[in-house]
Amino acid sequence: MKEKVELIKEHVFDAIEQKKPLKIVGGNSKAFLGRATKGSLLDVSDYSGIISYEPTELFITARAGTLLSDINNTLFKYGQMLGFDPPNYNTRTTIGGVVATGLSGSRRPYSGSVRDSILGIRCINGLGKDMSFGGQVIKNVAGYDLSRLMTGAFGTLGIILEVSIKVVPIPEAEMTCSRSMTKGNAIVKMLELSGQAISLSGSCYYGGVLYVRLSGNENSIMATKKKIGFDTDEQGVNFWDQLRDFKAPIFNSEKNIWRISVPITTVPKIGDSQFVLDWGGGLYWLNSDRAPKEIFDMAEEVGGSAMLFRGYDQKQEVFQPLTNGLLSLHQGLKKAFDPHRILNPGKIYASL
Repeated sequence: MKEKVELIKEHVFDAIEQKKPLKIVGGNSKAFLGRATKGSLLDVSDYSGIISYEPTELFITARAGTLLSDINNTLFKYGQMLGFDPPNYNTRTTIGGVVATGLSGSRRPYSGSVRDSILGIRCINGLGKDMSFGGQVIKNVAGYDLSRLMTGAFGTLGIILEVSIKVVPIPEAEMTCSRSMTKGNAIVKMLELSGQAISLSGSCYYGGVLYVRLSGNENSIMATKKKIGFDTDEQGVNFWDQLRDFKAPIFNSEKNIWRISVPITTVPKIGDSQFVLDWGGGLYWLNSDRAPKEIFDMAEEVGGSAMLFRGYDQKQEVFQPLTNGLLSLHQGLKKAFDPHRILNPGKIYASL
């Protein structure tokens, strides 16, 4: 594997010398995300394998090309899992891609995000330097913020080589409950449930039904079910899996699919568009052919942000436009990590 790292560095040095960008891919399972980027293909999918796993220390370290399914299977054997509920979009999904895109599932509001789970990252920056940030255990926080900075950067700041991630125990038991209600009542109910000390690990409104997932021990789950008065939903496991892995019907729409993150106390003006409301009221999945500017303005109006998940032309801006101050900050980071702009240039914003 040492030879692979040296080969990646050589690609970076060649790109700098020839002033030609690199298009970084792993499993390429989520190529539809972000803007289109041009460059010489740099495939890191064969840099794979679990480096270290200590169940008692609650962390796992793996190379970026390691399949998410392999990590999930390994953790399952020891009764553990990744707490942020990462989407396993298809059989090619890698842990490097999971970190680079920064997407979390329905457990996100209750167990934390991808960024919250990252303990350390090893990467190669745009100067060909092999860099390591953070550590392998929770109490080791040296460089922790820089590790988290790479999360969700879509490979624009560095080529991720290895990641160390916090793991959590699989809940002793889980149950999904549901109840039919209006959107307004569902939003109020999600806020109410989020403020209670109950065994909640998922809250989603879809198709006129509010679904809640309860996780913990049998006694706590049954006590919570009795307290909230919902009915048991026998299709619960399939519902959450399909939502997490982008297999739910809303993702099959011919219309554009938007991912809109908002404060849970706000209600964006989505009109009559088909939607799913996840994260306890904090995340809308929206099917809409409205112009991107309308969607961005709608999200900004309530203090949120939008991302075009799938649709339109990837040459346009697909992420929420930045204010001048934030754009300047992003440009500074890009200059520090990738001064020659060779790593996935324009993947997030055209000017980065």
